[in-house]
Amino acid sequence: MKKSINILSIISAVFAIISACLGLFYSFSGSQRVVENIYGQPITLFGDGIYANDAIMKVGATKGTDIAVIITALALIFVVFALKNKPYSPFLKCGLLSIILYASSCLALGVTLNKLFLLYLIQFGCAFFAFTMSMADLLNKKSFENDVYEKKMTGTAIFIIISGCSVLQWLMFVLPTILSGTPMEIIDIYTTEPTFVIDLAVILPTALYCGVMLIKKKSVAYQLAPVILTLLTGVAVCVICQTIMQLNLGIVIELGQLFGLVIVFIVLGVIALGLNIKLLKKAK
Repeated sequence: MKKSINILSIISAVFAIISACLGLFYSFSGSQRVVENIYGQPITLFGDGIYANDAIMKVGATKGTDIAVIITALALIFVVFALKNKPYSPFLKCGLLSIILYASSCLALGVTLNKLFLLYLIQFGCAFFAFTMSMADLLNKKSFENDVYEKKMTGTAIFIIISGCSVLQWLMFVLPTILSGTPMEIIDIYTTEPTFVIDLAVILPTALYCGVMLIKKKSVAYQLAPVILTLLTGVAVCVICQTIMQLNLGIVIELGQLFGLVIVFIVLGVIALGLNIKLLKKAK
């Protein structure tokens, strides 16, 4: 199984790098154009490259994610080949795969259909199966020194719960739309936002479960925690890259959005990195 996981991980990483590089650098010198969405609102499309038919804000976020994906994919390849014998390698592999899986989901479901759709499917499928098999293998063993499983790790548990609950801020966009029937402020030409689905339906309950199980000193939570912490660090990198690209495209980010959607996730990512390093030192 380990060989299959590594092969799938490499395929996913390579295709992720290819699609990300094309997303970042491919251009046919197109120009911006304005269209009307299904709600009658004028929306400016990027007009150039792979994301020509996507709204400018979405393009800024997606190109920023592309940068983060390249970093993540290179790190995954390094872990598979250079750190394969390290005791913490399975945790890093799972965490990095979760980042690529997350990004691939957003590409396959969130951007306008483009020429790279089949590449998105390949990297998504490989990342999904590699992550699933890695996670199944990881949860069925004890990878830390015995004394780790005797610690309640309340601080880490509370941090993971708080981090998971941070995605509840998406409800400030979702609930007004549901209650009033008016279109979402940031919906542009799209009908749904995959990030909302993944964060609220997957990340939130997983984080809550892990936090509670850590407090109860269940071994499964100790195995799951480093994966969540790695993902949180990856989200911070994504947010930094997305913000830089959006500002580069001339998008104005309001102070409230800068704090709630940028600074909060960066702070959480930095803390997650510190906690993860401390925990992975105990891997056996």
